[in-house]
Amino acid sequence: MGLSDLFKKKEAPATAAPKVNLTKNPELNKKISLRKEIVVSEVKRQNIAVNAARVVFVLDHSGSMRTMYNNGTVQEILERIFPVAMYFDDNAEMEFYWFDNAFKELTPVNYDTIDGYVEDVILSKKEHYGGTCYAPIMREITDRYTKREPSRVPTFVIFITDGNNSDKKAAKEVLTEASRFNIFWKFVGIGDEKFDFLQKLDDLTGRFIDNANFICVNNISSIDDKKLYEGLLTEYGDWLGLCRKNGIAVQ
Repeated sequence: MGLSDLFKKKEAPATAAPKVNLTKNPELNKKISLRKEIVVSEVKRQNIAVNAARVVFVLDHSGSMRTMYNNGTVQEILERIFPVAMYFDDNAEMEFYWFDNAFKELTPVNYDTIDGYVEDVILSKKEHYGGTCYAPIMREITDRYTKREPSRVPTFVIFITDGNNSDKKAAKEVLTEASRFNIFWKFVGIGDEKFDFLQKLDDLTGRFIDNANFICVNNISSIDDKKLYEGLLTEYGDWLGLCRKNGIAVQ
């Protein structure tokens, strides 16, 4: 090595550029940013004492939902739910399952996938629309986040359906079993049904702690963001308190 080589400026090692949390759609980016601010404000207003969660989105894929997938309603729902995951999930994404008689896990919803998600990920596959069973997907989520992927980080499930199910007893059993773990279930009824069974799950007796809440949103387009996030986060903070009082680990 020559003398001149000793005094050459050493180049800093290359580092990967930080990931920019933006979609390719400027208008959608603006909506997401504004909605995240509303989520942050609502978390503070409800005094929710945790800022991390694994957000899981569960969506009805029964025959009665077909129109909502095709007319843009489901895409709108995804875009409005996503800011909740942005706030709580450290990866700024939410796991996605659809269910009918069975269930299927789809590509996670994140900044890279959300724009046109329904068309690109769901409708393009031309999947069959089935009946409505809650228990299989509830069992999958319970087993996944308590057995296969346990964590002190709580799991926040947003479960959206437009109608009643055919497996009421089994769904009650799974929800009761899940009440001993750090999984919170937010059941959201959309459409014109009365949702008597979802209300029964909200009030279900025999659970270790109250681990679920139900809200009805007949027309997602007619409810403003503040009201929507208020409803989605209602009772989540109370549930966290119950977990801590009863020895259920939450970070």
